Amino acid sequence: MSRIKYSPLYLEAKTELIKMIKKGDFKNNKLPPEDKLSEMLGISRSTIREALITLDREGIITKKQGIGNLIHRSTLETKMRIDLIRDFLKLLDDGGYKATVKRIKSGWTDKLTQFDTKIPSSFRDKKYFLIEFLYLANSQPAILAINIIPESVLNTTPQSEEMPFDSFKKYLSFLNKYTDEEISHSISKYAPGKANQTISKILKIKESEPIIKREEFYYGIFDKLLCYSEIFFHPHLISLTMIHKLNQ
Repeated sequence: MSRIKYSPLYLEAKTELIKMIKKGDFKNNKLPPEDKLSEMLGISRSTIREALITLDREGIITKKQGIGNLIHRSTLETKMRIDLIRDFLKLLDDGGYKATVKRIKSGWTDKLTQFDTKIPSSFRDKKYFLIEFLYLANSQPAILAINIIPESVLNTTPQSEEMPFDSFKKYLSFLNKYTDEEISHSISKYAPGKANQTISKILKIKESEPIIKREEFYYGIFDKLLCYSEIFFHPHLISLTMIHKLNQ
């Protein structure tokens, strides 16, 4: 068993614990005590404890006082967890695909007619900066993400060479750089819909085919709506999952 070196962070410890769970055959389906895990991985008990708390929060184990840390291997077999994975490339990779992404378009628009959501009046502006990304699974169109930012919240026009598309973290950095307020949180809404002509052409599915759409509203630290996104998931390539902890 590999040992973690150089004072690792709890996320590194979490990764090692997951490897142990996948490979190990633990008595009564329980992980060893914290002191034993600390010895096995060569790290402090406080780091182990923090890693175990994270695993418990994610549903991979249940910390039960007086019993121990009970293992749930079924959760490790659950792919494309939208409660854990925000990055679409990682989501596709988790689903077993070779994930890539490309930018379809970016630039100014003065119309929101393509969006069928009732966008709050506070978001209305004279024009908007629009960015469209297409995520591919084994070279097949899988996820279409359309993002719009009102002109009034931009401190300067975004540069095309800085358009983020290879990680969610980079997209947040992009929003923090070009909008006038630091990003605080987002609110997501999932809804069934039907693919219109444009969506069906991009995702290569039949027009009016049932599809899952996610609407995302990004807010700043002063609760100002800074960005709105619509994400469309290919109905045959994407199977979104979520785990709910029911014993808390």
